[in-house]
Amino acid sequence: MSASAQTMLREYAGHRWPTMNHKGRISRLADVLGLRHRRVRSIYQNEGGVSLRADEMAAITALKKTAAADEENRDAFMALQARVARLEAALATVDPDFFDPQMAAYRASVHGPRRADEPGEARHDDD
Repeated sequence: MSASAQTMLREYAGHRWPTMNHKGRISRLADVLGLRHRRVRSIYQNEGGVSLRADEMAAITALKKTAAADEENRDAFMALQARVARLEAALATVDPDFFDPQMAAYRASVHGPRRADEPGEARHDDD
């Protein structure tokens, strides 16, 4: 049972914090699970003599379900961003004045500037 807990912890931490080293991941997992750092480290490294309590295994299993829900939410958000970009493109063909520099400046002042990686970036004709 501790081997499966180790696998679940490592997979979750690897997806959640891909650029962090193992020590940092263990620290973050301890915060997320509400367990002590040493306890999480012993589970994460599958140390001998570790026996999981039922509440610990339930918390680790809940992480896996949370990760799946986060992935579904991320996919839904990306689909929504793509839909907004398509609608903005359609609006640009119907009402080109909506995307002129004055409107872009107004939207930036109200909602903040859009980053280059966001769909529906303001279009400017600098010709």
